[in-house]
Amino acid sequence: MKTVILLSGGVDSTVLLADRIARGDECLAVTFDYGQTHRREIKAAQAIADHYGVGWRSVPFLLGGSALTGNGEIPDGHAETVDATYVPGRNLVMISIAASFAERFSASAVLYGANKDDFGGYPDCRPKFITAIDDAVSIGTVSGVSVSAPFMCMTKKQVIDLGRDLNAPFELTWSCYRGAETPCGTCGACVSLGAA
Repeated sequence: MKTVILLSGGVDSTVLLADRIARGDECLAVTFDYGQTHRREIKAAQAIADHYGVGWRSVPFLLGGSALTGNGEIPDGHAETVDATYVPGRNLVMISIAASFAERFSASAVLYGANKDDFGGYPDCRPKFITAIDDAVSIGTVSGVSVSAPFMCMTKKQVIDLGRDLNAPFELTWSCYRGAETPCGTCGACVSLGAA
């Protein structure tokens, strides 16, 4: 099966790519430069795509209104409710663009790495959104492209365990929201990895 993978450069999307390759999918990795304040995750995504030898595209577009795009401070801790790291419309826009790539690539699906631990802070990672965007993209594409988040019933720990089983290149990933030389250890992404 041909699939388009939203590859952020973080742990979840890297494990998703590893999983789909292990299943025999032909993958195209698409990374989005949405105006995030650091480039670390984009570089990580390219390195991960290179590691797996899959096609990779970086797509620039600008969003704002989030601490991740320079509007406010990145809070410490895991988001149990929507916080300053929520980027309005991010997954909606990224999935829509990825669906266009899917039709051009003759892929049947767009996949992204949302997991159960993302539900509290990010409404565009929740099952209701995933079902709705799948319906919209399927109706709005000639080939009926599907959208899914295969890890939506898994915790971050379960995703990491799967990645270990698949020998995912965790050393190439970047998840810290702050983008310094080393992970900060206190932002939501770092806390969720530490808890896993």
